[in-house]
Amino acid sequence: MFWIDDDTKMIHLSRGDTASFIVRATGHTFAEADRALFTLKNGSGNIVFEQAYGLTDETLGNGAFQVDFHNPDTDALATGVYNWDVRYILGPYYDESGRIINGDQVITPQRPNSMELLAVVGEV
Repeated sequence: MFWIDDDTKMIHLSRGDTASFIVRATGHTFAEADRALFTLKNGSGNIVFEQAYGLTDETLGNGAFQVDFHNPDTDALATGVYNWDVRYILGPYYDESGRIINGDQVITPQRPNSMELLAVVGEV
């Protein structure tokens, strides 16, 4: 099961399910190197899912990216409420493993939102 509340932007997803949704930034034209960073954190503030996305996809348009959750991304997580946010990293800097650690400018366009990870009901 998957849905996003239009008013609160809370994501509801059954543990282990797949889901996709598009995030669009407005008011800025992004360069090829710029990235969006989608982060999901548990109640202790630890990152449980983080993914970087390009922002210049010709199909989606400048400033848009598609977040994809695959079965393994949430299958091992406990049910409950997590926090998610998006940051736009202009001119990103990477560590040795290829993870974004900072940038020339970091834009956080909104406060963190919530994601409710639901228990699975029934079997596949």
